[in-house]
Amino acid sequence: MGFNFGAFVGGASDNLVNMIKEKEAQLYEEQKDEKERLREARVEATRKRQADEEEAKGLMESLSLHYTPDQVKDIMSNGKAQANYAINHGEYMAGRGLSASASYSMPKVSVQSEFTFDINDPRGSQVSSQMAAMEKEQVDKAIKEAPVDSTQPFISRFTQPPREDDVNKSKTFEARLVELDFQRSNAKSQEELDEIDQAYNTTLDSYIKFKKEISKSGADTDMLGMTRTSINATIDGYLSRGLADYATKGADDRISIAFEGNEGTTYRLMNDALVSPTGKGGLKQDQRYGDPNFKEFTNAVDGVEAAHNSRIAAYMQKTEVAYKSLVREATDNNAQETYESLVAASGFVPIKGDEQRSINDVQAGANNGLYKKGQVVEYQDENGNVRSALVTDLDVIF
Repeated sequence: MGFNFGAFVGGASDNLVNMIKEKEAQLYEEQKDEKERLREARVEATRKRQADEEEAKGLMESLSLHYTPDQVKDIMSNGKAQANYAINHGEYMAGRGLSASASYSMPKVSVQSEFTFDINDPRGSQVSSQMAAMEKEQVDKAIKEAPVDSTQPFISRFTQPPREDDVNKSKTFEARLVELDFQRSNAKSQEELDEIDQAYNTTLDSYIKFKKEISKSGADTDMLGMTRTSINATIDGYLSRGLADYATKGADDRISIAFEGNEGTTYRLMNDALVSPTGKGGLKQDQRYGDPNFKEFTNAVDGVEAAHNSRIAAYMQKTEVAYKSLVREATDNNAQETYESLVAASGFVPIKGDEQRSINDVQAGANNGLYKKGQVVEYQDENGNVRSALVTDLDVIF
């Protein structure tokens, strides 16, 4: 049988064509599959991007209920987890009638705060749960007492009532300052105290600026007044630090000072707590004192000062009465009491006969030990009127 070369070539050619066609078909299918895969990937990426955008939009809408646009932008830049934490914090603050936006602006310190928003540290309040509970009790009182009365005072006929958001911001500042007052009165070291003091002053600066801006807008800042608990916490904070060795907290959470028997020291310390000789750190040197936007605080401090002055006057009068009672008793009993013994027994040092004694003489006598701490010493003023001065551990009160 002969070999048909033409048929062989023809058959091989057909096979080659078929193979090429099969390869082309296979390549086409592969290319189609790749295009489909890429298309599906693009669709999936688009769907995911749209889902992320929708989620981000939802987060931003939720955040905008509690924070300013700039704060929302900053929070979102930290990621979804932090955004959700910020929303939870905002809902928590709103539930207590407070402002998450205000808490976001509070200075951050290492001592944790329930009212200072820290996007990178969601621990909440103090590491010590016991301390946190004590702080919360103080703060809750201030929040409950915050003005929410819908009846407007007379002045509101000519001014606008503050917006609810501004009321909540004011309450948040108050709550944070109450918390800081508690924390700095319980600071464990000077370093911690310095840090808390700085946070307190920065927060107070922001609070005062906030109230001034509200006042300029024509809103009635009387409705944003400090609560009684907040005022008490501020005053007690000053007194507990200034008279630490003589201050104790009573069942009503108010500070009680052990004045009796310690007049020669505590009265001077009270003076310093009202007006510090360093030029700062006294109640009357607090930025809120004398500020028309904090009238209730000014009135409260004036009340503390008036009570202090009355206490000093009563003590001076008591020592003078004690001296006169001893003189009368000695006369009635024909007892031979000396001037020195009567002074020692009563704590009152009257002017003897024609003796001339100025306030400078009293101060000199206190410095050289002639007059003792706690004694009340008579002197003549520049008009010749007889007055009294109290000798303290460091100076003379007159």
